[in-house]
Amino acid sequence: MATDNSFNKDKPNGELDWDDSHRMLNLDLGGGAMLDLGIYSLAWIMQILYHLQPGEKETPCVVAAIDKYHTGIDEMASFVVHFSKLKAMGIGMTGFHVTSGVDYEFTAGPAIRIQGSAGEIQILGPAFKPHAFRVIKADGGGRVETVNCPFPKDSKRDGWGHGMYWEADECARCIREKKIESDVLPLDESLLILEVMESALGQGGVKYPEHITSDIYDPDGSLITQNS
Repeated sequence: MATDNSFNKDKPNGELDWDDSHRMLNLDLGGGAMLDLGIYSLAWIMQILYHLQPGEKETPCVVAAIDKYHTGIDEMASFVVHFSKLKAMGIGMTGFHVTSGVDYEFTAGPAIRIQGSAGEIQILGPAFKPHAFRVIKADGGGRVETVNCPFPKDSKRDGWGHGMYWEADECARCIREKKIESDVLPLDESLLILEVMESALGQGGVKYPEHITSDIYDPDGSLITQNS
């Protein structure tokens, strides 16, 4: 399968159309394409090729290539998430110099394609907010089945509705049932996704400051004192 979540902030001189202090370009603020956009490309790969594995799940091998911006963040990243036992791999892409599907209306075609010997599933719309999918079967005689998945909108609040209510519902269910993790996306799977991203960024030489990567709470740390 192949996934992409990118948008174009390219300037004619090759720089990005943000100030270097912007959160997208600032290592101190967790900037970079992978952490902001690439997580959605990776989420699709992990959902299809890892989460749906029956029984004991195979941990993938990760190979990545990254272009670094002069601020130290990744401005473009490609990564292969390889499951050798499954004989399957996902290719993920993200970056700040092109836009997925050219114009985010996806005129150039879907940015997410799940391919197998029996056919292909195409996800329509942005990786973080798809609105439909297509099913194309190898023996289907060229027939394309499109399934629309419209987002519920709140007419009382200017048509709000971007899908995050499903995340809120799952969180509320876990709290109600006194669970410390979700059955839909357990903690060990979240940690594995983080490890895949960390591996990809590390292969590209992207390194974030200790004060934002540490798992030790420091009440006197710069993240606290800078905002107090």
